[in-house]
Amino acid sequence: MNTQRYKYPEEILPSLRDVSFVCPLCHGELVSLKNGFYCKPCAKKYRLHGGIPDFRVFPDPYLDYEQDRVRTNIILDKLEKMALPDLLEFYWSLSDVTPKSLRSKFIRSVMLGEYRAQNILEVIGCPSDDTGGDTLIEIGSGTGNFLAVAVSRYRQVIGVDIAMRWLHLSRRRFMDLGIDEPPLVCCCAEYLPFPKNSFNTTVSSSTLEFVRDPTKTLSECARTLKKDGLLYINTVNRYSIARDPYVNLWGVGYLPRSWQNNYVRWRRQADYKCVNLLSLNQIRSAAAKSFSIVSVGLPNLHNSILTRLSTFERLQAKAYLTLKKLAFLHGILIWITPHWDITLRK
Repeated sequence: MNTQRYKYPEEILPSLRDVSFVCPLCHGELVSLKNGFYCKPCAKKYRLHGGIPDFRVFPDPYLDYEQDRVRTNIILDKLEKMALPDLLEFYWSLSDVTPKSLRSKFIRSVMLGEYRAQNILEVIGCPSDDTGGDTLIEIGSGTGNFLAVAVSRYRQVIGVDIAMRWLHLSRRRFMDLGIDEPPLVCCCAEYLPFPKNSFNTTVSSSTLEFVRDPTKTLSECARTLKKDGLLYINTVNRYSIARDPYVNLWGVGYLPRSWQNNYVRWRRQADYKCVNLLSLNQIRSAAAKSFSIVSVGLPNLHNSILTRLSTFERLQAKAYLTLKKLAFLHGILIWITPHWDITLRK
């Protein structure tokens, strides 16, 4: 194998040229090649796809490597031709696991993502001065909604996702907003290709319920966080009394896990086998293995989101916010809330 050293891979996207990487398996030094990276101890090469490095140890839950490669190439072909809403509509038209009845809901959720990002910024207390903050990574950056808001607040913002196709699709959001795209990296949440103590802040929203190993994911977040760093997680509550946001059904989490996929297929003709919602006890138990401070809070709703909800949704949201203010109900709501704002420190 030709292992001629480069300062960085020639074909890598410009935003990634100042990012430090290690092997996701052994955390050892990587050799930069023309079209990727190479780890000598592991004898493993990590290639680029469309300028984004692929450090995955295993494929994402929905598409294998080859299927993801094909879907990514389709997105790359359309990237310069479609605005984000049209690109999303086109993307989901290719999906055989997302029923038509849910596609419009998902697109609407994506387009509201930047408003939901404001909630996260309020929780983590991000810097707001002109100089910006320090380093932040988002685990499961998806369509880039949080990254688009965070790039102006931090010195360096990195987005990672296990789906290469979503990383390239998210670039359309930055194009539409007229902002420089941040560094984007394809990898598994359980095997992050970054040195230890790399980041001041880690954010993960609507991701922990899709990873193979939540405990290992939290361990990797702890490894790559600086000593005084903060990990923020927002994840759906298995025992929420609200509709499941992924299939728009009530009560899925209360069923035995072996029943959930069949039930969702019956009711929605959708695939649920890759969704693993966690309970409050499971979250606390997994987090305590890597973090000494675990804080689980009831989420807030930013005003910018409330104004964009339907009448019924707005009534539900306002009822929740009213109950949230009643201190004596906090102990009950924390078990049945739709999702949590979780902050962790080492």
